[in-house]
Amino acid sequence: MIRLTLVHLTFLGMGKSPAAVEFSSGLTVIYGASDTGKSYVEEAVDYMLGASELKSIPEDAGYTRILLGLRVSDGRSFTLSRAVGGDTIEVFNHDLREMPSEPADETLKFKHNAKSKKNISRYLLTVLGIDGQRILQSGRGNVLPLNFRDLARLAVVNDTRMADQHSPVLGTRNPLNETREKSVFKLLLSGEEEPERPAAPSNLEKQFGKGKIAVIDHLIDESRGKLTLEVNQSQLREQLDRLQAALSEVTSAAVELAEVRTSLLRNRRGLEEIDLAAQQRGDEVQQLLARFALLKEQYESDLARLQMVGEAGTLLGYFQTGTCVFCGAEPHHQHPEHNVAESTQLAASVSAETRKTTDLLNDLLLMIEDLEEQAADIESARAARDEEFTHNAAELRALDQRIQPVNTDATELLNARSRVENELALHAQIEQLEDLKASLSTMAPAPPIARPDGIPAADVADFERMIHETLEAWHVPGSNRVRYDPTTAELSVDGQPRKSRGRGMRSILHAAFAVSLARRNTARDLIHPGFVVLDTPVLTYRRPEDPHEDRPELMTADVAENFYRDLLENPSGQVIVIENLTPPASIRGRATVHAFSVDGSERQGFFPPRERQ
Repeated sequence: MIRLTLVHLTFLGMGKSPAAVEFSSGLTVIYGASDTGKSYVEEAVDYMLGASELKSIPEDAGYTRILLGLRVSDGRSFTLSRAVGGDTIEVFNHDLREMPSEPADETLKFKHNAKSKKNISRYLLTVLGIDGQRILQSGRGNVLPLNFRDLARLAVVNDTRMADQHSPVLGTRNPLNETREKSVFKLLLSGEEEPERPAAPSNLEKQFGKGKIAVIDHLIDESRGKLTLEVNQSQLREQLDRLQAALSEVTSAAVELAEVRTSLLRNRRGLEEIDLAAQQRGDEVQQLLARFALLKEQYESDLARLQMVGEAGTLLGYFQTGTCVFCGAEPHHQHPEHNVAESTQLAASVSAETRKTTDLLNDLLLMIEDLEEQAADIESARAARDEEFTHNAAELRALDQRIQPVNTDATELLNARSRVENELALHAQIEQLEDLKASLSTMAPAPPIARPDGIPAADVADFERMIHETLEAWHVPGSNRVRYDPTTAELSVDGQPRKSRGRGMRSILHAAFAVSLARRNTARDLIHPGFVVLDTPVLTYRRPEDPHEDRPELMTADVAENFYRDLLENPSGQVIVIENLTPPASIRGRATVHAFSVDGSERQGFFPPRERQ
């Protein structure tokens, strides 16, 4: 399949220094301050590809002609030349960089005309080898030739559309163009143009059944519009049988894993109960040890006092003759051996109390020793239980890792079964309506409704996978599970529609959509212009106080770096990125980088400063 590459964009004017920017065949980055002409580059490229208008800015005063150089993948080069505000585009079959001095090889109108080849749309489609490809104009089956502007809207994305809530597929945001835009996207994804269909007679409703048939046709159209799978009822029933068998296997595996997990949780609860009882017993033992330690100190203090009393009796002369130190009797009033009896009774009392206290202390020490052994046993058992807890937790984690894909498979199978059952129900409803319609009229059946959203499911799944891989490569937060609904043309990520996301996330998702489409169609040799122009695709963070941001979303800091790295390492053709923020230093030397009005940059903007004119 032929591709185009943008080579340069050049503005010329009498007495004006040329304003030009070169594009790499791989990645080109244009960045810098606001109001330096970055977005003007994207608008000018789109203008040269057939857009009707290019809004003027003060800096373009005096410039009268625009040149856009292009190179074809077969080696040819040509240049498009258009006057600022002009209705015609001239084609020169070589690389032109200055005001043309020779007649153009072709002179074309900027507006598409299916009946004439003298317009830029038919010319570019012919270069790409896809002129005459048919797309659907309406649900009644009317077809018309492809317009290059339909491709340009998917490849050249300005900053407004980048963050717009409308689907990237619906570039014009006009409901009247929705059928055509869906049909264009179907052509790009599947590579299959719309077949010619016989036109239905305009007076069918009046001739056969009138109002009743019109109502039934409307109901049939509605039912068919809800169909999403390009398969018949027999194939759907086969799918349903296969899904049911697979679901039974997955359910059985899930039940077995759930029983194992329940057993592990039961063991864990048992360990927790034992651990709680052991902890309570350990607390009781520690409290007893604390109390017994105080009692031991008391016994030891009592023994020390008794020893002191025994020693004091000798030191204080309790055993000498004279006035009795116990009763105060004089010697001549004392019985024989009076002091000896008193001293003997004191010594006996001290000795008896000492023995008693010593026995109590020994008993206490035995109890303390026993409690300490219990405490050691409790601690040893606790350490063993910690190992059991760790082992149990590891088994639970391993089991959860096994359960997760099983649960995911079960969910996907249930969703798939639900879709197939819904499709079968719609087919049954359509059959009933067709039977009712046949009973009301014997007219020839009208041609089936055209389906611009009837993209083969395999192509949709392939495109979803490509966007998922792109988002993963850019490190966009989340699981990045991508779903594209051909009926609504809505792109959803992780179950959340793109239109409901914040501005920054809408922009990065639109960029992933455009890059993935180019990457997929280039790899599969399907229709694509060959280049992508993205204006402000990477907004890493929008402050909550930003009045334009209803639901600000925070991205990881490395999204921008991985965005550029992926475009370099996994090229999708030519990509031109226009951004305010400075790209990562890692792309220097590997991509063409133009810096406008930043420190160290060679140019202040797209147009030269006025003092240099």
